[in-house]
Amino acid sequence: MKTSKRAPKLLLAARYQAEARRLAGCPSSIERQFLSVSLAKGKELEPVGLMAGVRT
Repeated sequence: MKTSKRAPKLLLAARYQAEARRLAGCPSSIERQFLSVSLAKGKELEPVGLMAGVRT
């Protein structure tokens, strides 16, 4: 029987996080502007009820 190699959970999580950042790429200028406005305005402009979508 072979013994399986076990990677520590923190190492595995860091590896997945690095891969996700690599695949995500750089945000465009429109995306950066959208994020900066959303950070400045806060949650008061978030949709609620049916506009927010169906809960699952």
